[in-house]
Amino acid sequence: MPNCRNCKREISRFDKDVCPHCGTLDPIGDGYKTRDMTSFVDPMHPDYKLYKSKSRKATAILCLFLGFLGIHNFYLGFAKKGWWEAVISLLIINVFGLGLCLLGFFKIFVLPYVICYLIPFGLVFLFFALRSIHYFVKDSLIDASGEFLR
Repeated sequence: MPNCRNCKREISRFDKDVCPHCGTLDPIGDGYKTRDMTSFVDPMHPDYKLYKSKSRKATAILCLFLGFLGIHNFYLGFAKKGWWEAVISLLIINVFGLGLCLLGFFKIFVLPYVICYLIPFGLVFLFFALRSIHYFVKDSLIDASGEFLR
């Protein structure tokens, strides 16, 4: 962005007739030139790569099927959040599954042992199914590098 030649403050190039800060007429002048981006970025350099943003659809599918392991957070680059989500969801599944099995052991609430673990797993799966819908619907989701999901 250009600077005013009088007050040296940054102004928009659309304010070329009057400076919005000090009121100087013709604040940009005729000698102003835009910078060429090829002087900063060399697209022919072998290490040059464009950043390809992450997919919203892939994130939602990973969240739906492998959300309890935190895989969708690893895909987006949030490794710490992915580990915590995996640990918490696996703890919920195991604690509630073990609790239901103990209730069956003491003949309070009798269920087969497989169903004792399927009920909490189903609840966690339902949570991540709703969260995957969130990934499909919300527009302003970003990954760890600050790029919007495509």
